[in-house]
Amino acid sequence: MENPKPRPVVLAAVDLGPQTRRVLYHAAGFAGMLGADLKVVHAGADESPASHERVVSQCLLEGPYLAIDEADIVVRAGRASEMIQREALRHGAAMLVLGSRGRGGLSRLLLGSTGAAILRDTRTPVLLVPSNEIDIVSLGDTAALTCGPVLAAIDLSEACDHQLHLAGQFAKLAHAPLILLTVARARMSEHDASEELRTRAHAMKPVKPHSLIVRRGDVAVEISRCALAEGAGLVVMGLRERPRGRAGAIASAVLETGRAFVLAVPGC
Repeated sequence: MENPKPRPVVLAAVDLGPQTRRVLYHAAGFAGMLGADLKVVHAGADESPASHERVVSQCLLEGPYLAIDEADIVVRAGRASEMIQREALRHGAAMLVLGSRGRGGLSRLLLGSTGAAILRDTRTPVLLVPSNEIDIVSLGDTAALTCGPVLAAIDLSEACDHQLHLAGQFAKLAHAPLILLTVARARMSEHDASEELRTRAHAMKPVKPHSLIVRRGDVAVEISRCALAEGAGLVVMGLRERPRGRAGAIASAVLETGRAFVLAVPGC
């Protein structure tokens, strides 16, 4: 008799700051929608029982709805970005959820430079929770995605199959349109960009994009403007691999200038 397939894991990384409630809430929502187990990690100064008890108490205070065992909330001592990523790899996490601290981009994500380091090295899709009061999930009898349209912002020079798969999956869960956007490079004509975007859209299964948009200009600014114009609450975008540029720089700028949540997918 075959062993049952293990459930996926959504990992919430918390610093016990103001964003802890929102990180836990959205991690719980995505875990429910994906049929995943929820795990929580806090990178602290020590792993003592007293430290663990403090973190568990704070998490349950911030998220009284959490259906989670104390053993699923862990404290890891060490460099925060390394401990969080190690925990994500240990579980083979399907998603890592991080919070932001107001304006200022990735330098202010989570624990100082932790967010930047995670986006530089992550092998796990990272959901970045903005510091506003907008929620894109609801927790009731069943978790639901309430983000409205999903915007997939793709770089036509990159492979983006996993990014498009996730964007389609979440558009389906949200019962909302999927919008495909590219900000064309200067050397590519708008016609060529439109044709390439149409080719990518045609290959998508089972969810097909509702609309295709080509823009020019600053990539982060145009993504943010498009998300606002289309009412998209979730932007799914790729993380460029080094050495082409600082990984996560565009995702950071979109998070800083817009109101949407950002799902940053590595390998794009």
